[in-house]
Parts: sequence; C-alpha cells; structure tokens
Amino acid sequence: MKLSLQLNPDNRPATWEQIEHWRDIHERAPIETSLGWFHGDTLSVSERMAGSIESFESLPTLNTDGTLTWKQPGQVTVVLTKPQLIQAYNEVKTNRAIRSSQLHVQAQYFYQSDPIPTVNQLKSINFWLT
Repeated sequence: MKLSLQLNPDNRPATWEQIEHWRDIHERAPIETSLGWFHGDTLSVSERMAGSIESFESLPTLNTDGTLTWKQPGQVTVVLTKPQLIQAYNEVKTNRAIRSSQLHVQAQYFYQSDPIPTVNQLKSINFWLT
C-alpha cells in the first residue's frame, strides 16, 4: 500500500489571481458605521440604500411611526429614520472607499513581498487591514 502526502494548496504562496480574488471579496464585506454594520456590496449600497433614501416617504415598508426597519448583516435589524439612513449611507460609502483603497495598495504589496502570503492568510480581512 502506497501512501501519498498532499499539501494543502491554501498554505502555498498565493498567485496574483488569488490575491485579486480575496481583495475583491473583502471589498464587498460588511462595513462598520456609527449606526452598526451594513452590507458593503454594490447592490446593497448603490441600489437598496440609495433607492430607499430617494423613495423613503413612499416606501410601503415604512413603520407606522415613519421609520424604516433595516436588515443588517447577520439577520440583525435596526430601526432608522430617514436622516439616520442617509448618515449610514454616507458612512458606508466613505468607509468602503477607504477600505477599497487600502485593499488595492495591500494587494500590490502582498504580490511584491517575500514571502508572498498564503491563501489562508488572505482569507482574513484583518490580515489585509493590519
């Protein structure tokens, strides 16, 4: 009986394609604001949040007190007024732009570093932002 040893490919130095892949995933990760965590993907921000702000008063899902219950990551809900939704939207856009810039700079640094990080390391957003 012949035994073979296989190395975990996630523990090898990452390729540029793998670095790009994890950079892009982290760009879409939830964003922290002063009002809690919000989804950071383009659909959630550019369409759902912006659309809800634009049509806030006529949304059929408004609560009777004129607030909106918003679902955050992890099935958490938060009740927001229109000014609070605008505040969250602005913070998400700003924080997402800052994080995106950091991720792009870090991706290039990772690719040029010695040793190049492993895929396992790249999976953690904290590894990117420290």
